[in-house]
Amino acid sequence: MDNLSKNLEECIICVLKNIGATLIGVKPAELRTIKVYDGSYNVWNRCKNVILLNEEVEVIELNKRANRKKVFFYHKSALDRQLSNSKIRNFLMKLGYPKEYDLKSYLDFLVTRLRKHDLGKRDFPHEIGIFFGYPLKDVLGFMGYSDLECTYRQEWKVYGEKNSSLLQKKKFNLARRQFNRKLEQVKNIDQFYKVI
Repeated sequence: MDNLSKNLEECIICVLKNIGATLIGVKPAELRTIKVYDGSYNVWNRCKNVILLNEEVEVIELNKRANRKKVFFYHKSALDRQLSNSKIRNFLMKLGYPKEYDLKSYLDFLVTRLRKHDLGKRDFPHEIGIFFGYPLKDVLGFMGYSDLECTYRQEWKVYGEKNSSLLQKKKFNLARRQFNRKLEQVKNIDQFYKVI
């Protein structure tokens, strides 16, 4: 196996393991930093093409650095279900998101905010937690929009009653483990989408 092939396979496996819960539609979205090998985006571009073989998954590249790239991965139907919740939409509209919901316009709005943050022109859009599938109460608490106390921290800060949040976290972890077990059975990594 040549160096490019080895780097490609390592890149694909690493990314897949980190976004497995999103690939199978349990977690609506992930924001990850992708390492770029030898200053070339060739490995990442090939890796991205393999990931996009899953027709439910989309990739939005947010920025480019010398050896890193920030990437937003999302599962179309899972994210659409998450954002279709009226309480979530009402909150996002208060933050300036479009009054008429459609997935593309909400993603465009979030991506614009992320890119402005990257340029130092605005604070980080912490509402992204909603896109990740975190409970609304936790996002509201983190952003200072509720009086709930922080009761737990791990993947995200939990505010108020923690059982529903811990159940959500358990679902994400179970999905990651399930996906990673299936991934280990794949002989040709380019065919990962067949285990979903």
